[in-house]
Amino acid sequence: MPSTIRSIALIAFAALGLAAFAFWPRAVPVDPAQAPLLDSYYALPLENVETHVLGRGETLTNVLARASITGQDMAELLLSLRGFLNPRRLSDGVEITVRRLVDDRTPRGIDVRVNADSTLRLVRLSDGWKGRILETPVMMDTVYVAGEIEKGRTLYEALVLDEDSPLHATERLQLVGNLAELYEFKLDFTREIQPGDTYRLVYEREARPDGTARGRRILIAELVNSGVTYPAIWFSEATVEGYYDAEGKPLKSGFSRYPVKFLRITSRFNPNRYHPILRTTRAHLGTDYGATSGTEVYATADGTVSFRGVSGGYGNMVRIRHANGYETRYAHLSRFSGSVRSGTKVKQGALIGYVGSTGLATGPHLHYELWQNGRALDATRVKPEAPPLGRQFLSPFLQVAARREALLSEATQRYLASQAGQTARLAEQS
Repeated sequence: MPSTIRSIALIAFAALGLAAFAFWPRAVPVDPAQAPLLDSYYALPLENVETHVLGRGETLTNVLARASITGQDMAELLLSLRGFLNPRRLSDGVEITVRRLVDDRTPRGIDVRVNADSTLRLVRLSDGWKGRILETPVMMDTVYVAGEIEKGRTLYEALVLDEDSPLHATERLQLVGNLAELYEFKLDFTREIQPGDTYRLVYEREARPDGTARGRRILIAELVNSGVTYPAIWFSEATVEGYYDAEGKPLKSGFSRYPVKFLRITSRFNPNRYHPILRTTRAHLGTDYGATSGTEVYATADGTVSFRGVSGGYGNMVRIRHANGYETRYAHLSRFSGSVRSGTKVKQGALIGYVGSTGLATGPHLHYELWQNGRALDATRVKPEAPPLGRQFLSPFLQVAARREALLSEATQRYLASQAGQTARLAEQS
């Protein structure tokens, strides 16, 4: 009998449980947009961060004292830092970031940005300051750049002064230098670029988080000058590397066009020029490149130094003898490269001296001359060509060229599509 009562009780309890479950209110799905929001909560930072810049003539000790790091703290900090670098070799402009605890202003960390690619981080621990070098992370990036030369503008101005460009100003400045160097054997950027000329290019770079970059290389470029297209395709295989046109002919010739980094021409080759100092008509058998005193001067071709010294109105001058009867002259130098002596063999691009104003010069500039078999030539007009790629490299080059041309075409289409979309959005807003 008792067992019968227990069975009836269990059945009744189960029935009540099922009834309760059946009538228990179920969760109704809520639209996230209608969900209640919690009030924001502001958490006080644990540390304050301040950045100091090493000024001209300042030492790291001065900066640390300015940041109120003195006494034993400074001594221990400098001792740890010297394990990684010499504080006296830090150049002006270096950023020193100090992190302090909020409650008692105790310095707990120092970051010294040694250069764009590395930062020395010093952390205060219980047993003193410990440091390590942090490498700036970089990411391989492919960038497309295009534009048209407007009336009254140079290629330099079109690229560097383009405020709509997403590129950092320093990057644009370096890029125009790369282009000038790439095309220096084909075009004179100071004279031959015309309104309506266009350019487009794709290049690879190692981009840093702050927007700057390193390791930049132009993969393919195309410059249209007065209706003529000048392609430039990077190719590297075995012992061959450089820029070539679509047929495999190198853009580089036996001579560089610019003995200094591309800046400006202040006086051209002119057999009947009026000399500003002698006040008489006197042949100007070279090209003057405007540059600040101390600017590096480079050999424009392989050769042998035939003279290094003072030569009358030329001032400090270097003469280099080249193959096929060519000779180059570099005048008004402030000083010479220590490795350049008469009889020294130099390679194209070797440093031979620095811009100055020695001799008959009204101001700092480089006077550059090109001679062949005793006859002066206008270096801005002479374009000697180098031999094309060998047969063994032609087929691999054409394959690379096809891929690079497809890359440039695809990048151009994407760019035009984005420009059209932006124009449409602006039209809708107006």
